[in-house]
Amino acid sequence: MPIGSGELVALAGMMGSGKSTVARHLGRLLGRPAVALDERIAARAGKPIPAIFAEDGEPAFRALERLEVAALRGPLVADLGGGAFCSAASAEHLLSVGRVVFLDVSAAEAARRIGGGAGRPLAASWEPLLARRRPLYARAHLRVEVDGLTAEAVARRIVGLL
Repeated sequence: MPIGSGELVALAGMMGSGKSTVARHLGRLLGRPAVALDERIAARAGKPIPAIFAEDGEPAFRALERLEVAALRGPLVADLGGGAFCSAASAEHLLSVGRVVFLDVSAAEAARRIGGGAGRPLAASWEPLLARRRPLYARAHLRVEVDGLTAEAVARRIVGLL
């Protein structure tokens, strides 16, 4: 599945899967800018993600997330938030403008990586979230298991698959 020079590469997966760090490495390897969707959402809202959840609620956050996903176009590497690929409209857009890679992480590895989940409003419900999201993540073009791999190794594996 060779990737075109103008296509978006979007990284989907649960919190703790390494999307942010892998995106930076992958961007460097592909010679593309890496963008973090959560940073764009926070900039649009004028406040950090935890404040959006606390003050405006998850539905308001998801509405902002859908707007930012709809604006994504290549050639970029995008670090999606954990739920961004779960919206049907967002998934359809992402699948049509590039390649979506599901970074699959186990609960044990994610817990090790995120610790207590400070600054992550949905960390306490990680396993039930994964149960709901796994079938949605399965729509991705590619799936990469990340347990035991460095972010650089995951990025190199993705380049090999693309």
